[in-house]
Amino acid sequence: MALASAHPRSSVPPGAWAMLGRTDLEASTCWDFPTQSDGHPRAGDASFNGVTPARCAGNLVRRYSRPGQLVIDPMSGSGTIGDVARALGRRAISFDLVPRRRELIRADARAWPIPNGIAALAVIDSPYSDNIAYGNDPRCLGRISCRDPRFYEEMRRVAIEAQRVLFPGGILAWIIADEYRGGVYTPAGFRLMDVLSETFEPIDTIVLVRHHDRSASPMWEHRARRFNFYLRGFKFLFILRKPVGELGG
Repeated sequence: MALASAHPRSSVPPGAWAMLGRTDLEASTCWDFPTQSDGHPRAGDASFNGVTPARCAGNLVRRYSRPGQLVIDPMSGSGTIGDVARALGRRAISFDLVPRRRELIRADARAWPIPNGIAALAVIDSPYSDNIAYGNDPRCLGRISCRDPRFYEEMRRVAIEAQRVLFPGGILAWIIADEYRGGVYTPAGFRLMDVLSETFEPIDTIVLVRHHDRSASPMWEHRARRFNFYLRGFKFLFILRKPVGELGG
């Protein structure tokens, strides 16, 4: 007996269903991008430690902004988010305390060099503790441990700047991970969400699968099993909205 069609009463041609199944716009809350540059081969630098997957940036830009609108990347690293935004027809401003390219602006994420209320989307891929040395600038947020309350106080300052620069209804997307170090687990993601929820409306939380992490090796997998701990397998991607009717500044 033949199986019934998966869409017996649909007016959508079967070929269209197949096309929708292959789209690179994610439909679930688990995003898994095995390569950094998939879909945007010229975006960012895959060798940069903690680089944002280009398809992650592409999904955010396509969902939460329109062509011609402004996208902000205040912790730009190798510039992936701005590169993707421009490739998709958006305007973009990318800056960092330690810019790695000439076209990136030197600025602090706690003081955005941008007027109030003009951006549709801000994407922040922040440090989640003091585990990576991003540069020698003493103001770098990656020099503060996520066990230290100061970490969340400084991230609050970044969030306040995002609230100021986004227009009402604009979207803040923030990538962060928890930490397990020296036998101590720190739920940095949950603590940050508490901070962000003070000024933004949560929309959803995405699990962003980690790849090419230096701890993802047979040695570290052996240690995790032997000493009964877990390697970090994902990052949080928090998606929040600036309340409608709320002005910047």
